Amino acid sequence: MIRSSRTPVWIVALAVVFASALLGTAGLASRTLRQRDAAVRDGVLSRAAHELEASLRGATPEEASTVLQEFLSRYGASVDGAAIVGPSGVLASAGVDSTDGYEVTAALGREWRPALLGAEPGSGAGFMGGRGPGPGAGRGMPPIRLRLRPSPALGRAPALAGLVLAGGAAAALALVGLALVAARGLAERARREAAEAEGQRLATIARAGAGLAHRLRNPLAVVKGTAQLLDGRVPESERERVVRIVTASERMETILSRLLDFARPPDPQPVSFDLAALAREVASRGGEGTAAAVAVRADRPVPVRADREHVETILEELLANARAFDPNGTLEVTVRAEGNRAVVEVADRGPGLDLDPASAFEPYVTSRPDGTGLGLAIVRSLATANGGAASLAPRSGGGCVATLALPGEGA
Repeated sequence: MIRSSRTPVWIVALAVVFASALLGTAGLASRTLRQRDAAVRDGVLSRAAHELEASLRGATPEEASTVLQEFLSRYGASVDGAAIVGPSGVLASAGVDSTDGYEVTAALGREWRPALLGAEPGSGAGFMGGRGPGPGAGRGMPPIRLRLRPSPALGRAPALAGLVLAGGAAAALALVGLALVAARGLAERARREAAEAEGQRLATIARAGAGLAHRLRNPLAVVKGTAQLLDGRVPESERERVVRIVTASERMETILSRLLDFARPPDPQPVSFDLAALAREVASRGGEGTAAAVAVRADRPVPVRADREHVETILEELLANARAFDPNGTLEVTVRAEGNRAVVEVADRGPGLDLDPASAFEPYVTSRPDGTGLGLAIVRSLATANGGAASLAPRSGGGCVATLALPGEGA
């Protein structure tokens, strides 16, 4: 029996593991680049701030703007603006128009004390008196900060970090996608190999069965003929045994004939015909009392291209199988077109499926007491030979639905 091949899960699982590791490595590399960039940025700005502080120590507040411009001319590639900020606000600036930026606390000379305290330079306000550094150069100086606005050139590494992370994510997705494609390819190859093995197995069974059937038909004919001759010559008390021999011989003939039908390689001769009309014709041959028990539903003609005799045999087998399980109910036959396929459904209200639907098409598998186990095998063989497929499924509310799908006329 051919079972549906599933996608090899281990390939996808392994790919997911590797993809997760790749994504984690990309994230770590991205974070490292960002940390390195932050360290480089802080280092450059710290060095620039210290140089600006050294330049301002030898200058007066009136010279601050000139010092800042000279500073920017040296550090223009790294710093876009600089400002000197005191307790009361910005004392001097060049290119800084916001409160954002890199700041450090600076210690400037005594010349900056009046500006920081809000007094005019040279007025002596705020000084402790006397000459010399006194407390003005240290404890008595209000805090002062140097604010630097970094250039966008210092922020290029984060873009690289984002690119590394995006590249890692893309590579991880590509790896999982390739794994899915490879897994499906392996599953499809396994399916084809299973189908070929199944075909070889069925061919072997068919050849062996055909040879056995040919060998048994002649001896069986002798047994049956002899029993029929004895039917009129034996005493009445023995006639029942003779009748049983004839009946058993006839059943064996039926089995051998069906085995030969299964073993004979199907050689379809496709023609175009109306599948709905053929379904009505086959349904009408149910015999006395059974034709009314089949309801064929088809809204319009359903053109199909296949071997008409093969399809007729398939429909006869499906209806016979359904009648065997639901002899007193009404069988429902639905014929319709689905895209480029023609579909026939034979539904009954019997006991339903008591075995695997796929195994029901295996040779010699049957749940009918009087079944040969070859009817559905012949159905599948003929359907496959005509480019179609046959299947069984439970029916909602009880019973079974047998489905035959064949190529439409334009397929």
